[in-house]
Amino acid sequence: MHLGLRLLFAFVAITGLAAFFVLRVFVTEIKPSVREVMEDLMVDTANLLAEVAAPELQRLSAGATLQEGALTAAVRQYAQRPVDVKIWGLAKTTLDLRVLLTDANGRVVFDSGTPAATGQDYSRWRDVLLTLRGDYGARSTRELPGQDGSTVMVVSAPVTDRAGGATIGVLAVAKPLATVQQFIDRAEDKIFTAGAWLLGLSLAVGVGVTLWTVHGVRRLRLYAQQAR
Repeated sequence: MHLGLRLLFAFVAITGLAAFFVLRVFVTEIKPSVREVMEDLMVDTANLLAEVAAPELQRLSAGATLQEGALTAAVRQYAQRPVDVKIWGLAKTTLDLRVLLTDANGRVVFDSGTPAATGQDYSRWRDVLLTLRGDYGARSTRELPGQDGSTVMVVSAPVTDRAGGATIGVLAVAKPLATVQQFIDRAEDKIFTAGAWLLGLSLAVGVGVTLWTVHGVRRLRLYAQQAR
């Protein structure tokens, strides 16, 4: 094989492999990073709403469900609010946060979802079970088996008795990952575009370095021939 072709092949192979592995790392880290940020915000939301729900849950009689109150009214009004905003150029037209409240036994006393799970036993769901034990409760559940796009993230926070500090219930917030998929897709597209430019630029630099090296080798060979 000609010296120039060998140099060009080696340069492109090394640069291409390096770019491939770097891009692969970036792409594989996008979705987990988005989920981590999303979970962090949901933890704040769950704990804030747990404080709002505490007085109403304390007044709730055994076996009853939460029908009226500051929390239920606010959540219902939230669900009806119109929204049409641009987040870094991407449109958001729906409010997707689901709020669920259980008592100390894990029985759902309020659910803003459709269909609502009010009255059901959620004590075995991982987020509720861990929260009632005093641990951090969170889970990811696929609404459609085998389809990652249907995954819903759920984060729970304990509702505590303000007088004694005992856990009297669990407030959970849920959000579909599909609502942030457009941000993930845009980030991946940008990375792939940048990767294509990087590979193209690397190829151009490789051609230039190869031509410069071959030219130097030819001059050296010509000088050696003339000296001989």
